[in-house]
Amino acid sequence: MHITNASPFLKTSAKARHRRNLEVKNEVLTSNKKKMLIVATVAITLVLIAYLPYTYASISSTTASATQSSQTRTLRAKGIAVNQGAVTPAGFALSLQATQINATTIEFNVVSGTVDINGTQYTIAGGSGAVVREKHGFVLEAQGTSPDGQSVTLKLAGRYFWMWGRLYVARIAGSLQTGNAKIYLVLRAAIRV
Repeated sequence: MHITNASPFLKTSAKARHRRNLEVKNEVLTSNKKKMLIVATVAITLVLIAYLPYTYASISSTTASATQSSQTRTLRAKGIAVNQGAVTPAGFALSLQATQINATTIEFNVVSGTVDINGTQYTIAGGSGAVVREKHGFVLEAQGTSPDGQSVTLKLAGRYFWMWGRLYVARIAGSLQTGNAKIYLVLRAAIRV
């Protein structure tokens, strides 16, 4: 059998195709709108997360620097000491007080402290140091006395990391020099600011 007039079938199929194309187009547009909404929400969230520390820092900058410079903070560390090939436990507790704070550095004084190397306590009387904010690093040099009264020099350098809130941790390498002997130190430290 041969169909001579197929136009009713073509019109209905063309209408059906057109309707189906509109439905697909609406689904694609709705799906694209949802994707754009999700992308916009994520972008705004990332911008706010990146901007939040700057907002916090700008709000409390004057009071924070006044508070930080007037208070003493304690830097505590534990690790190892290497003296002529022998590895022994080591640690220290140093009281630090900020003297000058600006956008790139924090200068501080070592007020007091003790260094413990394998049970031997060295007393630290004073010193100074600086934190370089851009490099997340710090250096420190302090003087003190050994248990037998000899003068000692503690030299430390390290990199610090922000853990959360007011807690910072650091990896430190340094030395404690007594007369002609030099004891090398490798430590991990923590401080709350």
